[in-house]
Amino acid sequence: MTAALICSDCGKPLNPNPRRLGTRCKPCGARAMAQSPAKREKCRIAMKRRFDEPGYKQQHVARCTAGTRRALKDNPEFRAMRAEQGRRVGLLGLGKEKNAAGSPARVTAGRKRTETVLAWCPVEYRDEYRRLVRTKLIRAPEARRMVEDMIAADLARYAATGVLPQSARLQAAAAEIEQSHNGAAEEAAGQGMQ
Repeated sequence: MTAALICSDCGKPLNPNPRRLGTRCKPCGARAMAQSPAKREKCRIAMKRRFDEPGYKQQHVARCTAGTRRALKDNPEFRAMRAEQGRRVGLLGLGKEKNAAGSPARVTAGRKRTETVLAWCPVEYRDEYRRLVRTKLIRAPEARRMVEDMIAADLARYAATGVLPQSARLQAAAAEIEQSHNGAAEEAAGQGMQ
């Protein structure tokens, strides 16, 4: 269709092209396709099919992350714009009132995070891992190695004796906690009588 030399939408002059199928310039053609429900549905299905391919989503995220990092490194205007956006969003304080510390949503999120981060560690050893990291200030990889060694040693003892050492430690800790609660209750009762 070479006779149409003016865009039917915006009136912009068009260069003659034997492969032209419509009467629109590129911007108007793209706008028309983007507004077409049939075209949008076709694109949605194609993108869903592409993202269902194994590994495509990870590759897409990696490309986007690399592009953002490159732009932050090379473009000071982009870096300043992102910093300003971050400041504005931070000042909004979204979610702080709704999801304050101790709210059910935050508690659930904390439990899920623990399950994800400490998935390698059996539940009965998590307190020991936390004690090593928080109280003894041992770095996480070293603490993990120590707990894994403890697990292996406990399994070896269990194979030899049939008794789980970790369950004995947990029972002793529970008894100690119960004693401290009972002692505090007796002390409170004694003070109430005076």
